[in-house]
Order: sequence, then structure tokens, then C-alpha cells
Amino acid sequence: MVIAVLTFVTGRPRRAAHRVTAALGWLWAAGIVGLTFGTPPGGGQAINVELLNVGNTADIKDFLVNIAMFVPGGILLAAAHAGYRWACIVGALGSLTIEVTQYLTASGRTADINDLLANTAGCIIGYLCAAAVRKTTSRRAPNAE
Repeated sequence: MVIAVLTFVTGRPRRAAHRVTAALGWLWAAGIVGLTFGTPPGGGQAINVELLNVGNTADIKDFLVNIAMFVPGGILLAAAHAGYRWACIVGALGSLTIEVTQYLTASGRTADINDLLANTAGCIIGYLCAAAVRKTTSRRAPNAE
């Protein structure tokens, strides 16, 4: 949170909209870390490489929560005018960082391939939704002459 405030008040980046986007990005990242490592572990296995069991409602809920957790990241990337490729990269690498950290720290949390897929999908979904809104609203904006 301190980094988010410093990003906003130091005037870097110069444009206020970019400062707000950067500050919100730091807050989102802090929220992800808090939700991931600040909640009690499930006590499962160290790593899961089995794809989603669609017959298990708990697995489906977990998958949807992981998607929702990364949607704001995609929205922020679209607001920062990053490209689709960056949304894919940030979603995948951000999630991979979390999963590898969970595994290497032996925190009692499961490094899960489904979390990686869901988080990446969430970032992409957020990006695509925000890009679609931006495209729709830019068409409606009156031309300034």
C-alpha cells in the first residue's frame, strides 16, 4: 500500500491518469498477495497437475474465484493501454510466480495448474472486457474539432 501511495504522490508517472492506474495496480498486487498468502492453507498436496474436475463443485468455485481475482489486473492493463499480449504475459507470469512461491516456500498451500490457468484467463477476460468498453465508448465520443 505504501508503494501505491508513493506512486501517486511522487508524480511519477507524470500524467495523473497513469499515476492512478499505477497506484491501483500496486493495490491490486498487494491484495493478491494478501489473499494468497494471508489466508489459512488448505492442507492439501504440495503440487497439483491434474486438470479441473468439473464434477467437483468446490473445484469449480475455486476456479471461478481465481478467475475473478485476476480480472482487475486485466482491466488495469487495458487502462494503461498495454496490448493483449501483455495481458497474457502478466496474467501467466504473475500466476506462475504465485504458484512457484507457494511450492518453494512449503507454505502448506498447493501449487495448482488450475490456478495458473484460471488466473491467466481472469487477466485476459478483464483486459478484453475493458478493451471492449473502451472501444465502444470511443466510438460514441463526439469528435473534437
